[in-house]
Amino acid sequence: MLKKRLVIFNFLLIAALVLAGCAQAPAGDDAAAAEIAALEAELAAAEAAGGASDAELAEMQAELDGLSSELTNAESARCTFNAYRMGWVMDWADAGNIVDTVFGADSDFHYTFYQNTYPEEAAAFRALVDAAYNNTDLESRALQWQEAEKMLVEDLVAVIPIQHYARTTLVNTDLNYFFPPFGAPRIAQWSWKTSETVFNTTVGTAVPTLDINRSTDTTSSFNIYQMIDAPYRFNEDGSIAPLAATGFDVSDDGTVFTVHLREGAVWSDGAPVTAQHFVDGIKRLLSPDLANDYAWVMFDIVGAADYNVGDSSTLDSVVAVDDLTFQFTLSEPRSYFDSLLAFSTFHPIRLDVIEANPDDWTSPANFVSNGAYVLVEHNPGENLKYEKNPLYWDAANVAMEEVNVFVITEPATSLAAFEAGETDWVGGGTFPSEDVPRLVDMPEFIRTPRPGTYYMGVNTTAQHTNNLTFRKALASSIDRRTIIENVEEMPWLVEAYGVIPPEIFGYQGDAVGYKYDPEGAVAYLNEYMAEAGIEDAGDIVVELWYNKGNEDILDAVQAMWEDILGVDVRIVTIEWASYLDTLEECNVIGGGGF
Repeated sequence: MLKKRLVIFNFLLIAALVLAGCAQAPAGDDAAAAEIAALEAELAAAEAAGGASDAELAEMQAELDGLSSELTNAESARCTFNAYRMGWVMDWADAGNIVDTVFGADSDFHYTFYQNTYPEEAAAFRALVDAAYNNTDLESRALQWQEAEKMLVEDLVAVIPIQHYARTTLVNTDLNYFFPPFGAPRIAQWSWKTSETVFNTTVGTAVPTLDINRSTDTTSSFNIYQMIDAPYRFNEDGSIAPLAATGFDVSDDGTVFTVHLREGAVWSDGAPVTAQHFVDGIKRLLSPDLANDYAWVMFDIVGAADYNVGDSSTLDSVVAVDDLTFQFTLSEPRSYFDSLLAFSTFHPIRLDVIEANPDDWTSPANFVSNGAYVLVEHNPGENLKYEKNPLYWDAANVAMEEVNVFVITEPATSLAAFEAGETDWVGGGTFPSEDVPRLVDMPEFIRTPRPGTYYMGVNTTAQHTNNLTFRKALASSIDRRTIIENVEEMPWLVEAYGVIPPEIFGYQGDAVGYKYDPEGAVAYLNEYMAEAGIEDAGDIVVELWYNKGNEDILDAVQAMWEDILGVDVRIVTIEWASYLDTLEECNVIGGGGF
């Protein structure tokens, strides 16, 4: 195996970086930037004074353009990754939530730049996406998503999937439990097989927020889902069932949704639940003041994007028709949009409560619920306590009278609390790696759905990976099963060859993408080397980027590429926040390379 080379960027001095982390900016770049700023000021002054001739101004502008181009090229050259690690957990039950949301030709969530490298294929991809979004037939829509998936992982090899996610946890065997594939489990659907009515669980971090419209993390969402009902909820198979609503209608052209709410439902303070509360929730979510990361989910609603950035002060496409009916209009048909009725972006709010208590409306004294539980205690960083909401419309079918959520940040401590009988479910779902082998065989150890995919994106603009044949060599030299069983020691995980997870209609298994084929990988490599005039595979440098915490998997990929292909793989590890900033900056540039 070639000698491992580890490159670690220090981001403590991030203010000194030109690209917020792509690499340390050379001193020459700082000088070039200063020279550009001086020349811009000189040109502006000359134009304002009016004394310079057109030829002199043109000469100054040409010099400025040249310097700017040189600096841009230098910045682009520092986005040197050939491949990067990322993952996506889906938010609703349509393949488009990963095929297009993440990898669409116009998506900001991938950094493969295939839309620039292959404009014709990108146009064909867009056409498939538009057709799928307008197709209400589930089976034919799945075929369209499969064709788009094939373009990504097989025709272009812009994405190399590794494995599909699965959630593992520990649950008391005396519990009847239910885990939806999307969103958080609702303890209102859980019960004891015994006569107990108190339920104890854990979260792995302090709750960042209980603000219904600010929540974007799983810890906050779990707690909010216990108190707030969306119009619908997710079933175990990813379909939706009525919750705060009783039904909805869609216009013949697929753009107008009319949602009908339950009659007689009230908030925990006795106030009626009305359509305006859901309208207010949507508008507050989209408010530019909140800058919620999930606002984009609602951008198919007419005017939502403009409202979100402050270009419009009204959102007339979302209205309360009457107390029990609200309506929203999409800019064009979206076949998946009904599933969003079970998502947190449709949670209702009480503006009167928020306005009366702007600084602490989420405290136990002020928070009002339209769901199964009310918050009675919250000690930040320690615990939350919920009691059954006696005014809930379905209170008769809520078995747990009390729910206690303890904040335990250390996985070993959380595991110890469960094994001591102090908690009934390990809500954080993480365990010390040394304990996993013994836990797997315990009856309390369960695997629950978590539709998502762990993958590598490939930079189609960088040297070597700008060649399709070479990308096929990389994809064919990864032994996913070995990684899953021998490196991660999680044999229940499913290898990924496409991006659509097993729980989603349209999953293709290994019928798409590139399976492990070392001989085929070497053949692809030899074909590329002959074409590129490269004699020694060791002269091929592949830079693999990932955020810290993924060393085991990606180091195994590095070893496979080096052992099978003989290429020189260089690892770059970056802290998560800086990692995202880095890739985003490279996205702005539109590619990279050497």
